[in-house]
Parts: sequence; structure tokens; C-alpha cells
Amino acid sequence: MKLFNYYLLNVIAQGLGRVFTFGSNFIVFALTARFFGSEFFGQYSYILNYFGIMVIFADFGLMSVLGKDIAQQKDAPQLYWGNFLMLRLFINILVMFFSILIAYYIRRDLFLLLLMGSFAIPFLASRFFEPVFQVFRRPWYSAYASIIYGLAHLIFAFVAIKSNGKLINFVLAYVTANILYAFIAFYLSKKSVKPLFKIDRIIIKNILKLSMPLGISSIFIIISNRISILMLAWLKSDYAVGIYSAAYKFVEISSFLAAMATAPLIPIFAEKANHGPEAVKYMSSNIFEVVAIVLLPFGILCSLISKEIIILIYGIKLLPSAEVFNILIWVCIIIFYSLLISSVVISLGIVRYAYWLGPLSAFLSTILNYILISRFSYTGAAWTALICEVVLAGVTIIYAIKNTGNFLRFKTWMIILILNCLLYVFLVQGIFVFNLYLKMIIGLVLYFLCVFKLRILKKDVYDLLNIKAYFLKTFR
Repeated sequence: MKLFNYYLLNVIAQGLGRVFTFGSNFIVFALTARFFGSEFFGQYSYILNYFGIMVIFADFGLMSVLGKDIAQQKDAPQLYWGNFLMLRLFINILVMFFSILIAYYIRRDLFLLLLMGSFAIPFLASRFFEPVFQVFRRPWYSAYASIIYGLAHLIFAFVAIKSNGKLINFVLAYVTANILYAFIAFYLSKKSVKPLFKIDRIIIKNILKLSMPLGISSIFIIISNRISILMLAWLKSDYAVGIYSAAYKFVEISSFLAAMATAPLIPIFAEKANHGPEAVKYMSSNIFEVVAIVLLPFGILCSLISKEIIILIYGIKLLPSAEVFNILIWVCIIIFYSLLISSVVISLGIVRYAYWLGPLSAFLSTILNYILISRFSYTGAAWTALICEVVLAGVTIIYAIKNTGNFLRFKTWMIILILNCLLYVFLVQGIFVFNLYLKMIIGLVLYFLCVFKLRILKKDVYDLLNIKAYFLKTFR
């Protein structure tokens, strides 16, 4: 199967599942904001944010390592898979006790709810089966498990809404749906590879050797990304948490879409890396330019209708979130590049820099959040998120270029940026008086005509994609 066809199949399969996973979470999130008020919404956001932090602790970089290793050991993976699962369970249990201890001290008023999630850490952190389904050519298993999760979460949340909207019922709905997902995903994974539960210290040592810097970095990065919500609750109020969380949910959507697009790339990049960094550089140049061509105009459009988006999803009461959203739009775009370039460096085995990058990001985020939240509340938290994401992506790109060569084609990038500036000017100027939405459509049509007319997309991009051939082969 052509490389892109293989990639596209996995993106569609994993993407379908993640649509149900994230879609159900987002629907419940939006309904909570609309029907139960900003303070209730802020408390629910705080709890999910806490769970998200602990899940990153529990993952400890292991999922990225699995994507790389399972692709390179697919001929005899049983012993590796068994040791991976045992190591992950051990780390999850440690995090579970750590989570209980932290929960007791940071929010006594929400301790019971945080305790419930702490005991469920091994299930909440069970989203690591996709690489197994991908490598063993059963990508649709990823979709099956996630679809069941999404439907179950919506059903359980509907019951919570009908039971007078008690916060504990929403938390139970989330936890129960994740437990169901974990059992189904593990059952399906056994159809691809049955784990051999025999301790092999060499395998565990090799897993930890690669996951250690990624795990430490991911812990500090999640602190960098999520500490704003904890500090908003501490320095301001649950209302401020609710306003910021409503806008930050779009960052999570971006992370979800970016993960959907980039997770299948790690095994592919890993195979390419066997032929040398030049092959990885070739793919990186093409993918980075395509992403910029698509996402930069999307960011411009969203910034012009941010108020309408917030009102449509959350209602008029959360309109102040639009101000935060205007800043976080650009975080959403940078996240795509952060995950893309992380896939590149992981495939090359370049991870040691993560030992200091994560702590630097967490330190910078903590200091900036304290200063800016104290003065500007949720807007200050948004500016902090943008600054930290630029630092993370920038440093990772520098390391990737150092090891693969410069994959950023300067002339092409300059043309892309100029076209987006012209698109913005066209949309905000008042010479041509159109309805804004009509002007957006016209602007996008002109933009993409320029993209094709100027031949910004190189011929090798079309050869890489070969979409027509893929669909003819798929549906023949």
C-alpha cells in the first residue's frame, strides 16, 4: 500500500474514533456551560483539568515510545507488549496514590470527586492502543472502541442532566465511559497481539531510556499548559476558570485534531528514519507547508467571528471568552506544528533535549501566569499559553533542523505569509462592502487560486498524496 494511502487509512480510522471521543466530551462540556452556570461549569472544568494532568503523569511518554517500538518489533512483539503493559500499570498505580495525596490538599471542597477520578487513573490513561491497531493493520478497531466510549458517555451524561445536574453524576459518567473503553480496547488488541507477561529487564530498561525524557518533559509541559486553570481558581475564582476553559476547549480541539493527524506519522517516520534523515526531511518540508496553507487562513477567519462562535456554542453568558479565544486561536495552530515536529524528532530518537525543555516551559508558565493572571485574569492566562507554545515549538524545530537539515523552504514560506496578510487585509478593509461571510468565501476562493496559480505546492506533494489513485484503489 502506498505510504500516504496507509497513513490516510489510519487517520480516517483513528479520526472517526476520536470524533466520537472528543465530540462526546465537547457536547457534555458545552451543555454544562449552557444549563448550569459559569461557576458550576468552572468546577467541572477544574475537575477535568486535574484528571488531564494526572493522565499525562500516568502516560509518562510511553505512548510515543510504543508507536516507535511496535513498528520496529512487529515481527515478535508479544514479550515487548507484555512488558510495556506491566510497566504502564506500575506507573499508573504510583500516579494513582500521588493523585489522591495531591487532591486532598489542593481542593478539599472537591476532594470526593477528585478521589473518584484518582482511583480510575489506569482507565482514564488507557488511550494508548492506537499504535498497535495501526501497525497490525487493524485501524478500525480504534474507531470501534472510541465510538462505544462516545455513545456511552453521552448516555451517562444525559442521565446526569436528568438527575438535577449534580456534579458527581457528571464525573461518574466520564469515569464509567473510560472504564468501558479500556476493557473494549484491550480485548480488541488481543486480536492483534497477545501480551506475554514475563518480565524482561532489558526491554523495560530500553522503554524507560526513551520514555524518561519524554515523560519528564510531558509532565512539565502539561503543567505549563494546565497550571493556568489551577492558578485562576487560586488567584481569581471558579467563574474565571469557566471563562478561560470555554475558550481553552478550542485548544483541546486543536490538540485532538493534531494528534489525529500526527499520531499515525510516528511509525511512518520511524520507518523512514531507517533510510536516513534525508527521507524524513523530505516529508517534513511538504507536510509543514500544506499545514500552513490550510491553517493560517482558518486562524484569520476564526479571529473575525470569534464572538459569534462563542455565543453559538456556549451562549451569551460566556461572551467574555471571545477575548480569550482571539489569543488562543494562534495557540491552536502552533500546536499542530509542535506535534508534527515532535513526531520527527521522536522517529530519529532525539529526545534528550526534552529533559530541560519541559522544566523551562513549566517555570516560564508559572512565573508568567502568576504575574499576568494577577493583573489581567483569564486574558493574562491566554497570553501565557501563547508565549509558552511558541517557545516549545521553536526549540523543537531547532533540534529537528540540526539533525535533518533545514526543511523550511524560505521562499515558499514567504509567499504563504504574504498571501495570508493579503487575505486579512481583504477581509477587514471596507472598500468592498459585502456580507462578512460572503467576503470570507470570496477571500478563500481567491487565496487558494493564488496558491495553485503560484505553484506553492510542489509536484512532489501531489505525488506524496496521490489522493485520486488512493480512492480509485479503495473503492474499486
